[in-house]
Amino acid sequence: MRNKRICFVSPKAYPLLAETKHQSVGGAEVQQVLIAKELRRYGFDISFVVGDYGQKAIETINNMRVIKSFKNFYSNRLYRVLRFIPDMISLFQSLKTADAEIYYLRCPIFLLGQVTLFCKIYKRKLIFSATKDLDTQKDYIASFLFPINYLVLYGIIHADIIVAQNKYQKENFQKNFRRESIVIKNGVSISDFLIKRNRSFVLWVGRVIKWKRPELFLDLAKGIKEASFKIISIPDRDKSYNERIKQEADKIPNLEYKKFVPYEEIIQYFNEALLFVNTSSHEGFPNTFLQAWANKTPVVSLEIDPDEVICKNKLGFHSGTFEQMVKDVKLIIKNENLRREMGDNARKYVEKEHNVKRIAQQYAEFFKNL
Repeated sequence: MRNKRICFVSPKAYPLLAETKHQSVGGAEVQQVLIAKELRRYGFDISFVVGDYGQKAIETINNMRVIKSFKNFYSNRLYRVLRFIPDMISLFQSLKTADAEIYYLRCPIFLLGQVTLFCKIYKRKLIFSATKDLDTQKDYIASFLFPINYLVLYGIIHADIIVAQNKYQKENFQKNFRRESIVIKNGVSISDFLIKRNRSFVLWVGRVIKWKRPELFLDLAKGIKEASFKIISIPDRDKSYNERIKQEADKIPNLEYKKFVPYEEIIQYFNEALLFVNTSSHEGFPNTFLQAWANKTPVVSLEIDPDEVICKNKLGFHSGTFEQMVKDVKLIIKNENLRREMGDNARKYVEKEHNVKRIAQQYAEFFKNL
């Protein structure tokens, strides 16, 4: 049987594929690139449709065709709407160039309706994978400007397959959209991590965006003066907010603020961290959790615990309140035996549940039967 052609639609994935220093890469792009590279081992013909970074129209990277589409770095939603028609034409041209049998979209969700429409017109299959719990909420979809909101809803209703990151998302797709979905967990490349025992600081990694609430990590550092803290920021569009967080961080003597670290270099920080802290108000299944756990680093999360895996597997603490988070962080810092136990549990958990080789095998079997 000939190999199937699969196209990943991922506008911000180019820096990961080309291994450049651009700062726009997030967890969704990491997941798609990890899965795509593994799927090549199964003989699938893989391509990517990515944003315009000034590269050639078509490149071949790691035996995958990388096709340039429109720029995807708009400063506001209104500009995105104004660019809607020309960008849609560019996107359709790129999707047609890919000539895949299966198109896979994980992020951004505002492209979902357009990619779905393309697949319906050209009779191709579309897989949509949620990136965060908000993707399963009608109010969130309705918050997009017209016509993007209607197209996103059209995409959720008409995508051939929906992939959820956790059981909560699966239940919400059914409850809110009457759509069945399958749960395929996020993956992590276990072999990338060289575990160290000499650990010296508390770590926060993420985009400096309001719903990730990095200011709470700054408050944590202020409240635990006897420990060292590091924040690795991925700058976001709100430049004033980014600058305000940096200025506040610079005033804290036991905190080091780093503006950006490329994905391939960030492993060393997880290697050296006592624990990893998440302060977000909402997520899906954070890629940073997997990076931490693969390196035997416990996670202390203020609100996020997908399917209660932290609590059930003793991978750290799900604090619930900021006051409890302070106590939890202090306990892990001081109790080396507990830290080692949680770290060992974490490594075993990701090896069993999130090894990207196993996740890619699930996708491979799934794609072959689609």
